[in-house]
Amino acid sequence: MVKHWRVDREEKYEIVEKWFLKDLEMIDGKEADTDNPYFDMHFHKVYNMEAYSCASKYTFARTLHKLNMMYLKKDFKIVNFDDTYLNDDSIWSSSNRDFLVVMRICFYASNLLCLSLCRLS
Repeated sequence: MVKHWRVDREEKYEIVEKWFLKDLEMIDGKEADTDNPYFDMHFHKVYNMEAYSCASKYTFARTLHKLNMMYLKKDFKIVNFDDTYLNDDSIWSSSNRDFLVVMRICFYASNLLCLSLCRLS
């Protein structure tokens, strides 16, 4: 966990606390159907966290999941997150790929428009 503050025009960061991924037991998104940045991380004790935004909360959960699958392959739970946004291969996932999602939707919409305007003979 990093503490952030400004001194004049300079930004300062201080490492306040460190955790190991191997000790993580569960990430609780609290409410999957609402747009909130709050979540809990369960280690030997529960830490209440607040992300910058709901999108950054999902990005953080996806990153932890990928790191776990890549290095530890440990079974830890990710609960109270919407699976549609949690899966990285979903069309609706958006960790700084909002433009790609919009482009894909526009592509499908233009294909449907072209198909609807074509005459069948």
